[in-house]
Amino acid sequence: MSRTWELEDVSGRAIEAPYTFYLPSAQLIAQLQVGDLVKLIFQCEIENEDGYSAERMWVEITSRVGDEFVGRLDNSPRFIADLQVNDEIRFSACHIIQSQRDDPVPSLADQYTERCFVTSAVWKDRRPVRVLYRETLDEEDIARRYSGWTLAAGDETDEYCDNPDNWHFVSLGAVLNLDDQYRALIDLPFTHEVEYVWNPQTETFDEQST
Repeated sequence: MSRTWELEDVSGRAIEAPYTFYLPSAQLIAQLQVGDLVKLIFQCEIENEDGYSAERMWVEITSRVGDEFVGRLDNSPRFIADLQVNDEIRFSACHIIQSQRDDPVPSLADQYTERCFVTSAVWKDRRPVRVLYRETLDEEDIARRYSGWTLAAGDETDEYCDNPDNWHFVSLGAVLNLDDQYRALIDLPFTHEVEYVWNPQTETFDEQST
């Protein structure tokens, strides 16, 4: 039987979505040694009952030469028939999505998990963020991991904004993946409710009085 699976090179995912997809740092990869566990994505030709065509499984490293590894599959696959626990797996650093070691480099994906409100103009139409508003949080906001930020393209009408279908409640990281020109504002500590509007003459965001 021909092999039905292949390992996913995850380096492209991190480039496309750096604020939501964690990729182990080069420093962490350098620390990996025999006996460590790493997680890989095994893509397969058969879609499982949950609609996925991949399994994420742990592999124990048994040898290493540079960025090339040999390991032992530490999980029992759920639906990849030609893979069994303890099978030998050959892989490269570009296939590793997780390790049981702590990463010495903070992950961008962990920094922007709080959620924001964003209009469809930005979220669906992929227009740049041109207006940002940050409001004070109450206990309910904190419980639902709301960041306090509302993001918009800036020319949405009142009628547009009154339609709930034009709003989305998603992670800040998901929006930053589309446009991160305003990231420095997101990183500022909260001191008061504030609105920022893009100034095309200076190509900066100006703080507005509220």
